Amino acid sequence: MSVRLKFSTLTLILCLAVGQVDTQTILIQSPEAVTVTEGGTVTIRCDLRSSNADYTVDKYDLHWHHSRVGPIILTHYVNNHVYRSRGFSERFQLSRNVPSNSYILTIRDLKLTDTNTYICEIWGKVYGNGTRLNVTIANPPILLQSPILERVTEGHTARLQCTMRNAAVTHTDVHWYRERPGNNTEWVLTHDVRNITQWSPGFTERFQSSRDSSNNSFILTITNVQPSDTGVYYCKVWGDISGNGSQLTVTDPLADPVLIQYPVVSKVPEGETVEFQCAMYNASVIDTDVHWHYQRPGSNTEWVISQFVNGTLTKAQGFHDRVHVSRNVSRNSYILSLVNVTLNDSAVYRCSVWSYIYGAGSQLNVTVANAPVLLQSPSLERVTEGHTARLQCTTRNAAVTHTDVHWYQEQQGINTKWVLTHDVRNITQWSPGFIERFQSSRDPSSNSFILTITNAQPSDIGVYYCKVWGDISGNGTQLTVMEQSEEWWLMITIGIALVFVVLLCIFLIMLLYVKKWACFQHRSKPEGTSEEELNTVYATVSAEVEYKQTTVSPPPLEEGELYYADIQFFRKKTEWPATVITEESTEYAAIKYT
Repeated sequence: MSVRLKFSTLTLILCLAVGQVDTQTILIQSPEAVTVTEGGTVTIRCDLRSSNADYTVDKYDLHWHHSRVGPIILTHYVNNHVYRSRGFSERFQLSRNVPSNSYILTIRDLKLTDTNTYICEIWGKVYGNGTRLNVTIANPPILLQSPILERVTEGHTARLQCTMRNAAVTHTDVHWYRERPGNNTEWVLTHDVRNITQWSPGFTERFQSSRDSSNNSFILTITNVQPSDTGVYYCKVWGDISGNGSQLTVTDPLADPVLIQYPVVSKVPEGETVEFQCAMYNASVIDTDVHWHYQRPGSNTEWVISQFVNGTLTKAQGFHDRVHVSRNVSRNSYILSLVNVTLNDSAVYRCSVWSYIYGAGSQLNVTVANAPVLLQSPSLERVTEGHTARLQCTTRNAAVTHTDVHWYQEQQGINTKWVLTHDVRNITQWSPGFIERFQSSRDPSSNSFILTITNAQPSDIGVYYCKVWGDISGNGTQLTVMEQSEEWWLMITIGIALVFVVLLCIFLIMLLYVKKWACFQHRSKPEGTSEEELNTVYATVSAEVEYKQTTVSPPPLEEGELYYADIQFFRKKTEWPATVITEESTEYAAIKYT
């Protein structure tokens, strides 16, 4: 009887204890939600709160779930052993903080797949409120769309750009959507990484998606645009990352504005003020925003200033104090004024409205009192294929360190092509098709620009010109690239020519000595002269004849003394009544006095 009473009393105490646990013991998790980048670490706390001070975390096993009805994924036993279900490695660490009466879940080196809800539990019936973990990549993609507003005339082509940051367009599927007033957002097409396009029903192949790897951009091109194409177009990646949208407005062809600019060309010296006018037809300057842009040779178009209909002005850096815009309502024109112009202001200036309607442009040339002069050397540069060519462009009246230089190539039968631009910031921009074999540099010691072409190829043959200020050009350098065989033939030809010249010189020298020797060997054999005396021509010279016109007495001559003289020989023929000389010659001979 006493045993049964004791068992009943124990059962009652346990039931009361369990009742107290159900109502007075809870688990509180923190934080409720957390977002952490991939590779990071997160700590989730599960605090045990109870009215019974004996209920401490070191006395109870703790279990973690992804949902209250889901299986156990982790367990931390009171003996500190840890159970991990399949797929949960030691990146998931379990611990206890007895002073704060808390269970701790730490997840290191987070993966995108760790995104989930984590719920702590004890006794199989007491659950925490849950912590939502979102794991994102370190730098999630950002999509920037341009233009914000695109106006296109019906029947023309619209081009919408979606530039992506922190991911490569070549490795990412892109989805395009359209939103029209009063309609739900509709899917247009998907362009996947395999370059396969899927269209939504109702959208035809007038809608084409492409990728521009150079700008890391997705491009949506809509040909033959129709009024029904009007709407806001959004690009999306990863299903939930969206661009800011581009508003496409399709306009009536007769309603488009027309912009006429003048002067076409303006040439002013440094420090002066120049004014450009942009007259508009088919729209009012009062009701239309205007934007001004400029473009230097070999560079992209850059924005200068915008004037909105509400009077707001926005200016590009570098033009804050020197550029002014206004409207001439009587002429329905926009006015752009540039004060205190500098050499760097030389460019083509264009006005635009509606983001796609442009004027033809006005060319500004800013000059100095002594304009630069460009002298190129050498005028002809021959190099062998695979070797390096070095072209020099020396500048007068300007410093190469303060001047952008542009190099151009002119080939026979082909228009002049821009090669590269080397600006004063030491940044080089290459034309498509020209690679880094073409390098530009500066030599301040000779105030020269240098174009170096390494590993020269036959396709590099042409005339190269340096230019500054857009319109001041050098005299050009002809580059000729020879094949290896041509170089050998040239060397052989030069060698043969040198040998020929040397032989010719030897022949002429020998000819001269032979003639001289012949003069001494020429002889006439007088009567009674022996063969041994054939080497000497004898003549009788009268001293009185040689010196008859001078008062100076001739030097005494001794018999047998040898002299040299020019002797003239004549052959005469007598024909009555006159004597005719039929042959005349002069010989250089030795004369012995007798």
